[in-house]
Amino acid sequence: MPSLFEGTASYYARYRFGYPASVIDFVVERFALSSSTHVLDLGCGTGQIAIPLSSRGIPVCAVDPEAEMLVEGLRAEAKGRSYGIQWQRGDDKSLADLNLPRLACWMMGASFHWTNREEVLTNLDTLTVPGGGVALLDSDLGPWRGSGRKWTAIAQEVINQFLGPDRRAGGGKYEHPPDRHEVVLARSAFAKVESHVFRETKTLTLDDIIGLQLSMSYASPALLGDHLNAFRSELRDRLRAEVPGGIVDGTVSFEVLIGTRI
Repeated sequence: MPSLFEGTASYYARYRFGYPASVIDFVVERFALSSSTHVLDLGCGTGQIAIPLSSRGIPVCAVDPEAEMLVEGLRAEAKGRSYGIQWQRGDDKSLADLNLPRLACWMMGASFHWTNREEVLTNLDTLTVPGGGVALLDSDLGPWRGSGRKWTAIAQEVINQFLGPDRRAGGGKYEHPPDRHEVVLARSAFAKVESHVFRETKTLTLDDIIGLQLSMSYASPALLGDHLNAFRSELRDRLRAEVPGGIVDGTVSFEVLIGTRI
C-alpha cells in the first residue's frame, strides 16, 4: 500500500508553487520572528516554507514523514542562501520524540487536514510561547478546489479516468474533515483566529500542470504505477486541445489562517 506522497518528491520540489514573499513576510511580522525565535514547519515537504524562512535568518525545524521529501529539501536548500534548517523525519504522532525548542510559531503548508488536528493543537500548545501561534498556509490550486479554471476540470476528468471517481489518498480514499480549520482552531488554545488572503498572478505551462498533479497525493506516481506515462500523455493531449498556446495565466489565491495562543 503506497504512502500518501510516495514517489512525489521530485515533482513536489520542481512543480509545487512556493508561497509569495508577501505571505512569508506577513507571518514573520505577525509573530515577530527573528534569529532568536524558533519555527516548526510540520509536514514540510521539500521546504516551500522552511527555506524562505531560513533565508531570512530564522531558525526552522522542518519535519516530514517522507524521507524522500527531506532529501529533496536538502538539495533545494543547498542551492540557495540558508542559515541552516534542522530537517527531521517525523509527523504529528511523533512530536514528543523530536526534541523541539519553544516555538514562536509553527506552520503547515496544505497539510493540517492530514493530521489529528485536535491532538496536534493540544500537543503544540505546551511548546508554543505566550502570544505565539500557528499559521496554516494554503492555495486554491487543484482540481478539487472549485476554482472554475478550465485546466482543473480537465485534470480531474483525466485523474478520474485513470484512478476512479473517488479522490484517492495513498492506499485509501480521501475523506474531507467535517469541520473547517478555523472551527477546530477556535476550540483550541489557539482560539484567536484570523484569515488573510494574498493573490499573485501565475503562469503555467502544460508541463507545470502535469507535474503539479504528480506532486499530489491524489495522483501520485505510486498510485498510477504502470499507467504513469499513459496518464501524462492523456493529460497533455487533453490540455493541448483546450489550452491555446499551452500557456495558462491566472490569479492564484493564497490563504494564511492564523491561530494565536491565548
